[in-house]
Amino acid sequence: MHIISASRRTDIPHYYAAWFSGRRKAGYAEYRTVFGGGPAGFFRASLKPEDVLGYLFWTKYAGPFHAELKALRTEGVPYVYQYTITGYGREIESGIPSREAVIKDFLKVAKALPGPDCIQWRYDPILISAKTYTAAWHRNNFKEIAASLTGHTRVVNVSFTEPYQKAIAKVPAGHTIAWRQTEKQREAIYKKYPALRAVGAQEVKLLHELEAIAKGFGIQLRVCCNQEYTDSFPAAQCCGAELFAPYGPVLNWQVAALPPGPSRESCRCVKTVDIGMADTCPGGCFYCYVTTSQAQAAENFKRHDPAGSRLR
Repeated sequence: MHIISASRRTDIPHYYAAWFSGRRKAGYAEYRTVFGGGPAGFFRASLKPEDVLGYLFWTKYAGPFHAELKALRTEGVPYVYQYTITGYGREIESGIPSREAVIKDFLKVAKALPGPDCIQWRYDPILISAKTYTAAWHRNNFKEIAASLTGHTRVVNVSFTEPYQKAIAKVPAGHTIAWRQTEKQREAIYKKYPALRAVGAQEVKLLHELEAIAKGFGIQLRVCCNQEYTDSFPAAQCCGAELFAPYGPVLNWQVAALPPGPSRESCRCVKTVDIGMADTCPGGCFYCYVTTSQAQAAENFKRHDPAGSRLR
């Protein structure tokens, strides 16, 4: 049995509710990764109830997805959430509704779950730009979101913006971003783009300030795949037994027994089967590591067949 991740690679709750419903009825979904799709050109994931321990949904807005969530609850299928709320607005996340609309939807999702442990807030990435997204902006924005979510989640997962080459190429005009600088694979990026500004002491100070704000609202701040800060902050586990714990000890044990399945260096998640595909999310977030071209992603979304076996 496995956990279905839907999805790190695209926002299925926001954009692909009809497709997800059809795939559950069909009992399987097909997908490719950035490394290909196996001998058949794609991989197949079973969505049959006897094969699925539960679902982990990743979203920035689940408004179109509530009928599917109700169906899962009716059938007794466990599901949990990693729900991103950043409040950056259309300039940075062009396809995402307003912060207020997203908070309202987060609360609706949370209230239908068996407990606040089943949904974790993502303030991710922490985008630092001297033009608009300063430390003062983040302190105020983060505090307002945290206050709204009090009692409905216990964890906020954060990280700094990763200098993926795809992201660097899509930075909106006029912004100078503070990028994460660590791990050997990033050294080549900084050599190729010597003008990049790396996160420094001021940004780390901001992390401590956000941690204190979160704690004041009963929320623990954790760092996601930024292992350089785990001596000072708890490390995130975006998929693990903790999320599924309110569903009872049997499921908790089953999830805890799953093997590690890191998606990148320092990831602590258990193994999941992710049914998303790259270049299918029209959300328009420039920092996305799986979207090569926003125009291509929008075109793929336009051409998407809800009755198809895979997203594209």
